[in-house]
Amino acid sequence: MVNRSKSPIVPDHLFASPSRVRRLLDEIHEVEGEVRTLYLRPGSPVPQVGKLGALPVDRSAPTHWIREALNTFPDSETGAAVFWSDRRVWAVIPPFPVEETQSIDGFDASNLEELYERDVTVGVVLLRMGRYAIGVVRGDKLLASKTDTRHVKNRHRAGGSSQRRFMRSRDRLIRELYDEACSVTRRVFEPHLDTIDGVLTGGERQTINGFLKRCDFLEKSGLPVMKRLLAVERPSHKALENIHREVWKSRVLVFSRLD
Repeated sequence: MVNRSKSPIVPDHLFASPSRVRRLLDEIHEVEGEVRTLYLRPGSPVPQVGKLGALPVDRSAPTHWIREALNTFPDSETGAAVFWSDRRVWAVIPPFPVEETQSIDGFDASNLEELYERDVTVGVVLLRMGRYAIGVVRGDKLLASKTDTRHVKNRHRAGGSSQRRFMRSRDRLIRELYDEACSVTRRVFEPHLDTIDGVLTGGERQTINGFLKRCDFLEKSGLPVMKRLLAVERPSHKALENIHREVWKSRVLVFSRLD
């Protein structure tokens, strides 16, 4: 959160469903005064404020707001859509990539609307210690899934040789969990490899990172694994049935004047 005493803007942050983003776009469209638009593809260099034809150049315009908004997601793997007026900046980091960098002298939400209409299929790996849920999701439909549990010992507080034996045993159980989850991932994903657009993971970040390092199937498959981590408390079939809601969420930042 920006310090109110030092900055003329305060960003509000939320994760929003497509329907919530559409309502936001309707609200932006109704804003008094001119609203301008910028789309950025992932990997595009963040433009210098003032060098885009659509950016305002007079001193009263919120160029410093736009700069701050752009600098909040320089490494976004899906790019961004940015809209601004003389009093507010809205930045939407969508769930899937913006296809073209565009600067538009006016309000234009068509590229973002098109993105939400895409027919996207994703592979999903939800993993926490002792439990996994693997699925393939197209839109809001779960096409394939497999869930299971596998015992992994809790951390051991004792010291000495007892702790070392415990840790060796726990590390072995973790490797076995990763290997089993990787094998299941292959079996669930392989019938859909030609249609899967990317892979999303959910659960504990450290556990997911360990799994990705261990599971060579994902690397060999060539499927892009997105950095975004889906929010899930307990990997299960029910979690997979509802995971499309997390898959399609966008990150939204709104910068507003304090005065």
